[in-house]
Amino acid sequence: MKFGIIGLGNIANKFAKTLNEMNECLYAVASRDINKAKEFGNKYSAKQCYGSYEELYKDPNIDIIYVATPNNYHYINSKEALLNGKNVICEKPFTTNPEEAKELYDLAKEKNLFIMEALWIEFLPAYKKIKELIKSGVIGDIKNIKVSYGFDTNPERKKRKFDSNLAGGALLDIGIYTLGFIDMILDEDVLDFESKYNINEYNTDDYSEIKLKYKNGIEALSIISIGQEIKKEAYIYGSFGTIYIPDFQQNQRFKVIKDNEIEYVYPFEINGFEYQIKEVINSINKKLNESINYPSCKSIRLMKLLYDIRMNWGMKFTFE
Repeated sequence: MKFGIIGLGNIANKFAKTLNEMNECLYAVASRDINKAKEFGNKYSAKQCYGSYEELYKDPNIDIIYVATPNNYHYINSKEALLNGKNVICEKPFTTNPEEAKELYDLAKEKNLFIMEALWIEFLPAYKKIKELIKSGVIGDIKNIKVSYGFDTNPERKKRKFDSNLAGGALLDIGIYTLGFIDMILDEDVLDFESKYNINEYNTDDYSEIKLKYKNGIEALSIISIGQEIKKEAYIYGSFGTIYIPDFQQNQRFKVIKDNEIEYVYPFEINGFEYQIKEVINSINKKLNESINYPSCKSIRLMKLLYDIRMNWGMKFTFE
């Protein structure tokens, strides 16, 4: 499978490094700055380096394009890739609203191509085991979930993280992980939510506590922040046991806590990105339009939740 990458920031470096370690083909990379493309391409042994995305879209040798541009470009870049006959894996958040997300999935089906949101935690082996344990009833019925994630960063990077022009803010940057985790565990529609939040000087969010309500009285709490360190931990509380994950985003170990504690360990083969890459390759080889394990309905449901929360806050981006 020959990969192309557009948007050559931090996350693209991790993706490219993973491709190299998997011995998969990074065929081409593209940036608006040809020098940046050449530097990135040389670092990861890409065969072609382009100074425009359009050149990469039209390269007939590329099987799939990884879209790692800023949030506000995900929709248009993914659409252009599909219109040029390319399969797509697009960084999270997939789009900035559910209508655009549905349009991309529909377009992939129309063009008989594959597309997937790169919410990589969905494919980690530890979560497959957690789902099996929950289904077996090891902690009883789920009653509550609590998940948190927060970090601080330097002023220059913080400004970019919060840029409304780029669809910035903590909700779409890391809230997609906490809310995506909850959705992955419960796999149900949210009945209602309430939240506390802070909108900063960039008119985007930097902190929130979001309480979600589901059927059968289940509640979940997401706490996120860009600007303060908060543990990336998660608790799944059942009627007679708890699952504790000390790092839910890079989950390689977790504990089932009942009368005693049992620890489960699932180390990454590389860095965790390899599992979503395998999912993409396997899906394309099977000529699927979307992932069986992370289908369009889940991706759109998560995007609708993020959008509904933003609208509840009155947090519109400058381009909306």
